[in-house]
Amino acid sequence: MKKREAQHRTGSALASLSLACTLSAMLGLTGCRGDRAEDPPRQFFPDLDDQQKWKPQTQTQFFADGRAMRQPAANTVAFSRAPLSAQVLEGNPAWSSSLLAERVDLLRADDAVYTGKDATGQYLEKIPVAVDRPMLERGQNRFNIYCAACHGYNGDGKGMVGVQWSYPLPNYHDDKYVVKTDDPLVPQWRDGYLFHTARNGVWSPDGTQNKMPGYAHALNVHDTWAVIAYIRVLQESQRGTKDDVPSAQLATIDAAAKAAADAKAAAEAAKAAPATTPAAPPDKPADKPADKPADNTPEAGKGGAS
Repeated sequence: MKKREAQHRTGSALASLSLACTLSAMLGLTGCRGDRAEDPPRQFFPDLDDQQKWKPQTQTQFFADGRAMRQPAANTVAFSRAPLSAQVLEGNPAWSSSLLAERVDLLRADDAVYTGKDATGQYLEKIPVAVDRPMLERGQNRFNIYCAACHGYNGDGKGMVGVQWSYPLPNYHDDKYVVKTDDPLVPQWRDGYLFHTARNGVWSPDGTQNKMPGYAHALNVHDTWAVIAYIRVLQESQRGTKDDVPSAQLATIDAAAKAAADAKAAAEAAKAAPATTPAAPPDKPADKPADKPADNTPEAGKGGAS
């Protein structure tokens, strides 16, 4: 009996000690997060903390030049930001259209589209991509957001900020932005020049004064060409004539113009007509006084009480 009691007490002591150790370990774990300590952090999974990697702009003796950041291999071109092959992308245009467009931008195979210049380094005369209505609407949207504050919604340089400038801002309706010339010192009429300016800004000849910031950070290549196309629309809106309108649309335009002219003439006629006052109603005849009621009082001397 005594031996069993001793064994029981020993087992209970061991169980209590085990529980105490477990609680101590759990209390120790609470110090791993949120508490400050001078002791080195506990690393339960060291492989997740001590990885063999290089951070940007660091040095290493692994490479001969001591640089951790490496140049791409010669003749390599970025293909895509998604790990998908060309066959997969081109075979699923329903969901890969944005990735295909991104691939084209990464490749930049057409220098004219991405620089605004031809093979000789000359600014392009015309936009090198197809122009359609959605592109013009996109250009209007981007122009109104990023350009109109200075250049005005009409492109005349009289935007809210432009009129406060220390010198007059360019007016896109000036001849130098519209009329073609062979003068190499007047490239403003070329679409490539406007494209290059929109993306890179305008600097003084000595390169010390930035007269206009570039908007490559806000306008991608395609949006920039859309803005240039919309600027051409603004110019045509001021210089176009009736002869530029397709004959199929002239009848509709003439009918709308006639209706507007008739409405304006009617409004002016109504405004010029003398004001007439409504005739006053005839005077109401005065009420005829009621006949004086007969006096029934007996006259004196004609009987009756006096």
